[in-house]
Amino acid sequence: MSFESIDLEGLDRKFTQLQFRMSRKHRFRIYRKLEGMLRMNEALSRSLDRLYQNASEMGRYPKRPAAVALREWFLRDRSGSGLAEAMEGWVPTSELYMIRAGEESGTMAKAFASIQTMGERAREMKSAVTYAVGYPFFMILLVSFVLWMFGVNLIQNMKKTAPPSVMEAMGSVGAVSDFIADYGLWVLGGLGALLLLIVFTLPHWRGPLRSKFDMFPPWSWYRILQGSGFLLGLSALLGAQVPLKRSLEILEEQATPWLRERINSARQEVLRGRNLGEALRSGEYNFPDPSVAVDLEILSERADVGSVIEQVTTEWIRDQIDELKAQAGVARNVGLMVVGGTIAWAMQSVFAVVEAVSKVGSGAGGGM
Repeated sequence: MSFESIDLEGLDRKFTQLQFRMSRKHRFRIYRKLEGMLRMNEALSRSLDRLYQNASEMGRYPKRPAAVALREWFLRDRSGSGLAEAMEGWVPTSELYMIRAGEESGTMAKAFASIQTMGERAREMKSAVTYAVGYPFFMILLVSFVLWMFGVNLIQNMKKTAPPSVMEAMGSVGAVSDFIADYGLWVLGGLGALLLLIVFTLPHWRGPLRSKFDMFPPWSWYRILQGSGFLLGLSALLGAQVPLKRSLEILEEQATPWLRERINSARQEVLRGRNLGEALRSGEYNFPDPSVAVDLEILSERADVGSVIEQVTTEWIRDQIDELKAQAGVARNVGLMVVGGTIAWAMQSVFAVVEAVSKVGSGAGGGM
């Protein structure tokens, strides 16, 4: 492939799209402004053009990601494309289906408001999950570093010239040092491979066995994160007067294989005449949570089901955030004890070795 055949313009556009998708602050700023303009009955085309002029500073900086995005949306809107179609590739799918639902129901301003609300709740949940995952990961790295520095850099060097009495004083620390030197990198590689396997299984692994694993970390964390996003999106769609069946179809279209399996199961039950709570419970996927399914089974018959789901979801998210923080606290305390115990064991072993070396030195001095 020659250099001339590379589509530099296409690559530049994809990079600009990636920059815009990754910038939550810029996207939500545009959503807030669009929401306000549309609530004042300003035409969408006019709103997009004004926002482009603002983002590009009256055309002086047209290459800014937000300016490029708004200009493309404006031109595609003028050509007859829908806003959701124009935004495809520029915004995350979790926001795109909300915009599509707003177009279908004629409630674009409310769709942008719902995206902002959903984004804030999702940010809180992601922060809690990150908090729960971060401590165990950090502790594993810290223990690995302590063992590597102690077992390889200290003990292995001492063993090269240590007399028999010093070797005896090392005791179990010598065997641990040998294991770390011989297999330490393999163990870390295995843990890394296991981590990659878990990350891959999160959005792809399906079936009855997965539903059982979904009750235990780290799969339960993924279930909580995806379940909260699903419920927030569903409540926003229903609040925009999108029928339940169509709302589930929209969510299913944008979902990962794991989530699509659960939404499809719920949608099939809804088609059989069950309400939302019954549909989620009948699937036996423990999704998004057994307690939530029971609450929704009782409350789904109300006319304001969209706001009911939002209330149930908000309460559930708060409970899950508290639970995740509690799990992170337990992991932190256990990790601190493990690290402290490892350091204490290492220092005790060092003192034993130093004492043996001093005895060897004093014995050699006495024989002179």
